[in-house]
Amino acid sequence: MCLIAEVVAPLSAVPLGSAVEEHDVEVELERSVPTASRSVSFVWVRGPDAASFGEAVRSLPSVDDLTLVESVSGRVLYGVSWNVSQVPIFDALAERDAVLLECRSTVDSWWLKLRVSSYRVLTDLRREWAAHGIDTEFDRITTVAAEEAPPGEELTDAQLETLLLALERGYFDEHRATSLAELGAELGISRQAVAARLKRAYRTLAERIRDERPPQ
Repeated sequence: MCLIAEVVAPLSAVPLGSAVEEHDVEVELERSVPTASRSVSFVWVRGPDAASFGEAVRSLPSVDDLTLVESVSGRVLYGVSWNVSQVPIFDALAERDAVLLECRSTVDSWWLKLRVSSYRVLTDLRREWAAHGIDTEFDRITTVAAEEAPPGEELTDAQLETLLLALERGYFDEHRATSLAELGAELGISRQAVAARLKRAYRTLAERIRDERPPQ
């Protein structure tokens, strides 16, 4: 049985995270990200500081080389060469034949989507990451069969719970009556996990609106 897992990790878990913290950007690693010992990753950067981000990444000790590939409609594509064996969160995936399907940044965390062969692999990954000081949360775990089924219109239970609680507590009010940290405390999860759940919920709702709009 194959599983799909969505994981929230701190920005520090990926070398690019320090540059994300310093600049107004969102970063997404392409799905073709390899997890071999030494590799080149292709990274999309969106935001007003995309060019400055490139300079910041080039100076990181873990990055061997950075190349500007293309700049398109407010997005910049970089090729980043690094030693993945020195990045524990990715090295652990390579050791267990786990596949990294998606990896992108939020304001203060990374959201990863993985395909693994069993729950044991997820347990082993969590333990190894924790041994390297990487605090992760598994936000959603489902089977490949369920993931590949025709997309439904419903949010996951966790996303719906988080979205409704945020609404009830005034998170969306003009003058916010609560914070991500307070919502996380009430849900028993970190503020990073709250942010990731809300972002996924927004995306699901936006995709639903897009798909339901009549052709123009």
